[in-house]
Parts: sequence; structure tokens; C-alpha cells
Amino acid sequence: MTKALPDPPIDPTKDRAAFNRAIDHYLPTQGFHAVNEDLSFEDALLYTASLLDSASATALDCGELLEKPERAKILAVWHLLEIAKTTVDRSIECLRPTKTTA
Repeated sequence: MTKALPDPPIDPTKDRAAFNRAIDHYLPTQGFHAVNEDLSFEDALLYTASLLDSASATALDCGELLEKPERAKILAVWHLLEIAKTTVDRSIECLRPTKTTA
């Protein structure tokens, strides 16, 4: 059986726009995650360090399951998360008063 009309050409721009509209409708960005107004600076850094640790572990686990080139991309993300985590950990260390020896 032959079709009288061919399939219309695929327009990735239209498909992407429809996808973005659906995401905006079902996953609004405002109000998605609220932060407690009473959260201290130190607690915020500790919470951020915990989030980065979880994200880093997840990226590493995912990277081990993939083949090249996807594996390289995930491991690059893991590396960036580790850099961010190290920076946050250093910031937390700087908040602690240093002991002076007299």
C-alpha cells in the first residue's frame, strides 16, 4: 500500500518548543523548592555540601554503567561536582575559628 501524502518533514524546533511548554506547565520553576528563612549561613553551606555529595555519588554510579562517550560526559560532571564540594568544604572549614597556641 502506498500513501497518497508523504509524512511532513520533522521540525526539531517545533518539537523542542512543545517539550519546553510541557515542562514549564508541569514543572514550574518558581516555588519548586523553598528555603527556610531562618537557615543560617553555616547550615546552608552544610546542606549544600550534603547535596553536592549526593549528586557526586549519583553521577559516579551512573558513569560506571555507561559506555563512551556518555561515560566521559557523566564523569566530567562528577569531576565538576567534586570541585564544587571541595570548595564548599573549604568554606565550612574557614568558618571554624582557628585555635591559637600561646
